[in-house]
Amino acid sequence: MAFFPMFFDIEGKEVLVVGGGDIAFRKVEKLLPFNPKITLVAEKIKNNAIKILFQEQKIKIIERKFLFSDIDGKDIVIVAVDDVNLQRDIYMYCNEKKIFVNSVDSPDYCNFIFPAYIKKGDIVIGITTSGKAPSLSGKLREIIEKSLPSNIENILDELDKIRKSHPKGKERQEILIKKLREIFE
Repeated sequence: MAFFPMFFDIEGKEVLVVGGGDIAFRKVEKLLPFNPKITLVAEKIKNNAIKILFQEQKIKIIERKFLFSDIDGKDIVIVAVDDVNLQRDIYMYCNEKKIFVNSVDSPDYCNFIFPAYIKKGDIVIGITTSGKAPSLSGKLREIIEKSLPSNIENILDELDKIRKSHPKGKERQEILIKKLREIFE
């Protein structure tokens, strides 16, 4: 199964993370730069960095056993626990409710997956192997990141100014293409 690469705005979206260990922390860490509202539910918080994020008021923590009612009002659910039966049950519940769900390390219980990504200001590049080999996605991310110009954010700003200062159409497109050739050739 191949996953369609889609970028969507999660700023302010309600995200539930089930689990309190290292993997849950890594998922939270990947989401935070995009400013969702994250609630983490776990019987025990095993990762101290999660506690620090809570103290910094970057996430909300509910320290108790997961309840299906925790999903109510959520836009996205991340299941970061080793219990495959719980992953399956949450996946099925979320699918019924039309909620995006990712069960860590279980592509069969995901209707979306996390890409390896590069974020430089407003530039976001996502890479995925559709869950087959996440380590390959990570390696490709490293290779691509090293090949990006150090001033890539400035290049984006310059192109954005050109787009905003010219009306839509063929002429604007030609100006942008010419500018890109000047920069990259």
